[in-house]
Amino acid sequence: MSAPPGYHETSLSDPFELYTGPMYETGEGAGRRFAFRVGEQHVNKRGALHGGMLMTFADMALGAAVWDATDRAPSVTMNMQTQFLKPAKVGDLVEVMPELTRRTRSLVFMRGDFTVDGEVVFTAASIWKLLGQS
Repeated sequence: MSAPPGYHETSLSDPFELYTGPMYETGEGAGRRFAFRVGEQHVNKRGALHGGMLMTFADMALGAAVWDATDRAPSVTMNMQTQFLKPAKVGDLVEVMPELTRRTRSLVFMRGDFTVDGEVVFTAASIWKLLGQS
């Protein structure tokens, strides 16, 4: 599968994420966007994008944005809240531009609206713990 126009393939290093890719990105820093094309392996029995795949993609994209916002400080997901709004199907391109909503000395708060053709299908908000910070 080739990258969508304007995107390049993201280098995935997490062993679990390797099973879900490929994933794509474009831009830099706070303007970085992420995307993936829904494949047959990403859907449930009804042919709709599986919620677990959306949550995995959210964790990857929002986590990469935390990495950018903290000059590559190691972090872990503490909490993620999600809302499934509309189904996506095989062939759809799911895109997100993560947004930093707050940062403290030891926590980073991120959110994102995940879209297909400009329409929001899923939202996620997460809290990340910066490792080694109290």
